[in-house]
Amino acid sequence: MVAVNNLASSAMMQVVSLHRYAVKGLSCDNMETVIIDKSFPFDRQYALIKSNKRSLLKDKEPEWLHKENFLCAFTANALLANFDAHFKDDEAELTLWKRIYDDKHVFMPSDTRAAEPLLSAKLGTVSGRAKVSDFFSNACGEGVELVTVGKDFQFGNTRSGVKARGNTRTCHIVNAATVRQVSEKLGVQLDPLRFRPNIIVDGLEPWAEFDAVGKHLVSSESDVLFDVVSRTVRCDGISVDPLDPKTILDLPSLLNQHFPEHGPYLGVYAVVDQPGILSTGDTFNIKC
Repeated sequence: MVAVNNLASSAMMQVVSLHRYAVKGLSCDNMETVIIDKSFPFDRQYALIKSNKRSLLKDKEPEWLHKENFLCAFTANALLANFDAHFKDDEAELTLWKRIYDDKHVFMPSDTRAAEPLLSAKLGTVSGRAKVSDFFSNACGEGVELVTVGKDFQFGNTRSGVKARGNTRTCHIVNAATVRQVSEKLGVQLDPLRFRPNIIVDGLEPWAEFDAVGKHLVSSESDVLFDVVSRTVRCDGISVDPLDPKTILDLPSLLNQHFPEHGPYLGVYAVVDQPGILSTGDTFNIKC
């Protein structure tokens, strides 16, 4: 039976955008359609681990590692906001540009990013990964190494997938209505991408996504089936707006202050129970 939730009878939970982060901490690729297996293809398959933490990552039987061990939004959000990344799946090629801001230091659309890329590297090669490692080591002033342990391992921010399925791969879902309510309460326009989602949905009441924890999301258009396993606890990584890195908000504290009934949580994590094709405009029902 379909669970009763906060959706009005005329409203649906609809996918409004899809996003993939090939390198943990860098900007996303926007997608219209995605073939989902255990997660989005290449999502967080690569990460910039700190050189002095490299021994923690086992190339065979790797385990989930906390984000403090990486150059990412949690450890270097203002720095990484200066770069615009694009990943080409068929060649596993990363291209990186410097972001261009206006005189108020607000990020301009991608067509106004620096004309010439800072680098282009094929991440499936040792030399390509070394090129990216060297670039970001110079950018942050400490040694980092671009690493991957294959398509079956995701450098995610949560242990939820490990706890639920013994697998690091998850999909992060954010409710646009929740972000709008937080924006209204704070008097600041927040972009849902600030919360680094894979899937942005709309049509729900604010915070109604939390009702789906422990339940399934069933697509009306395809075979995709998600099991929603946890709420998303927010950290300082969201305190810098990647589109306006000079403006800093302590969002975890503000969430606690203005929405104490929810605490520092926004978004949910889901694991894929049944693979399929997902597209913008698709709708979901919550099912027990």
